[in-house]
Amino acid sequence: MKFVIGAVIVVLILLIYTLVSRKRNAEEIDRLDMKKTELLHRPVNEELTKVKRLNMTGQTEELFDRWRTEWDEIVTVDIPAVDEKLFASEEQIDQFRFGKAKKTNAEIASRLDQIEKKVDGILTELDQLVGSEEKNRSEGEEMHARHRDAKKRLLAHRHTFGKAAPVLEVQLDVLTGRFEKFADLTEEGNYLEARELLREIQTEMDLMQHKMDRIPSLMTEVNHTLPAQLSEIENGYKEMKQDGYLLDHLQIEKEIGQLKEDLGRCRDFLVKTEVDETELIVSDARDSIEFFYDLLEKEVLAKHIVLKDEGETGLIIDGISEYNGKLMEETDVVKQSYHLDGEEAGVPRRLKEEIYHLEKQYEILHGRIAEEKTAYSFLYDELKDIQARIEELKKEQDGFAAYLQTLRKDEVEAGEELQSLRLRVQNISRMVKQSNLPGLPDYYRDMSEEASLHLNETNAYLNEKPLNMKAVREKLQTAKEEIDRLGSKTDELIEQAALSERMIQFGNRYRRTHPNIGPKLNEAELAFRHADYGKALELCATAIDKVDSKGLKKFDAQYKEEQKT
Repeated sequence: MKFVIGAVIVVLILLIYTLVSRKRNAEEIDRLDMKKTELLHRPVNEELTKVKRLNMTGQTEELFDRWRTEWDEIVTVDIPAVDEKLFASEEQIDQFRFGKAKKTNAEIASRLDQIEKKVDGILTELDQLVGSEEKNRSEGEEMHARHRDAKKRLLAHRHTFGKAAPVLEVQLDVLTGRFEKFADLTEEGNYLEARELLREIQTEMDLMQHKMDRIPSLMTEVNHTLPAQLSEIENGYKEMKQDGYLLDHLQIEKEIGQLKEDLGRCRDFLVKTEVDETELIVSDARDSIEFFYDLLEKEVLAKHIVLKDEGETGLIIDGISEYNGKLMEETDVVKQSYHLDGEEAGVPRRLKEEIYHLEKQYEILHGRIAEEKTAYSFLYDELKDIQARIEELKKEQDGFAAYLQTLRKDEVEAGEELQSLRLRVQNISRMVKQSNLPGLPDYYRDMSEEASLHLNETNAYLNEKPLNMKAVREKLQTAKEEIDRLGSKTDELIEQAALSERMIQFGNRYRRTHPNIGPKLNEAELAFRHADYGKALELCATAIDKVDSKGLKKFDAQYKEEQKT
């Protein structure tokens, strides 16, 4: 029985495999057949018909014959071969030779891909040819119109092109010959070759348009505008030299000579219609002329500022020198009352030395101005350096003067802060007395003495002559920290004493009901009288907790309520 069931299962598996394989191969054949049909229906014949409307000569005729031959070969040879393969594949499926059918289908697919490439190639080339004819017609008319406009413009405005006009005329005539060649190629049916020529004509026409747009303005600049500006600079340069300006360092005459040569080259370039080369030279010439204007203007401005500011600058140097003398005197006075660090004390003397060097630098500048042998732009730069250094020295002097004033201000503020700390210590002492504590712990007495010691040390430093404010500030800061610590510890001590006293009173309630609490409470009271409030609090809390687990919570609630009232 098992063997029968196994045989049935094997048969079923084979049957299912056969059906699935047959279906898959049949579907593949259908797909390939549809692709074959689609390729046959590509619009090759329609496109070939469009070509017949063109001039069937020359290149067009050759291409048409090749495309028709290729298409005929596809229809009469390639497609029938595919049909044979499709028929063979169907037979192989009917004979259950699925592996063979799969291989045949792969060959058919490869053959159809080759056919598709051929068809796509034909259609692409057809589109290029037909499209070239259409574009050539429309763009050719546009180029003709541009060419006519250019000739009209040259004729109407010939004077604006100067000696370049005959050259432009020749170039336009050359383009006329190119148009004739284009017409011949079109007439001969060589549309693709005509298309390439038209692209060249477009490039040449664009260049011609650019030349005709730029040559008139470049002619004006090269022959009139730039030479006039050079003459203006040249005349201004000579007048300034007559007025005493030293301008040899600018080498303007040499540069102007070079620019005139460059403009001569530009004229030659324009006659040859070489616009780009002319543009480069003209652009450089514009920049150079603008630079010359700036240089001459800078010399005029420099002379005006030097002659106007030089005397005033000397007075300012005298002023800061005099002011520095007063700072030195004031520093000597301050040294008697205040301690100055070596660097701080030496500031006025250092400034005096720098002012001396500045005075020497000014004297040299003053002499060079009087000699009139140095360009004003150089003198201007030196004057600006001196003025900048003056401003730096003035800032340093003002900063040092402010520092001296700050010393006295710091002394007053330190005295006021010291007095404030003394009052705070007195308030702390008064608060301790008002708390009626049974005693003070040794550590607290030590802290109080330490705070008072720091106050006395600060006071001693404040009374020293000369006064060292840096040391005073350090001592003052230490004293403040100690007193802050003392204040915090005082609050803690008073709170601890009050809490321990109140807890002992609360614990005494348990003496009648719990006699064994007595010794611990007595010990806590003894610690309280000896000012060991922390220990008293600990002993009392331990005693209450032993006789009443909720006793401490009751005390805490009661104590908080008492604090509120």
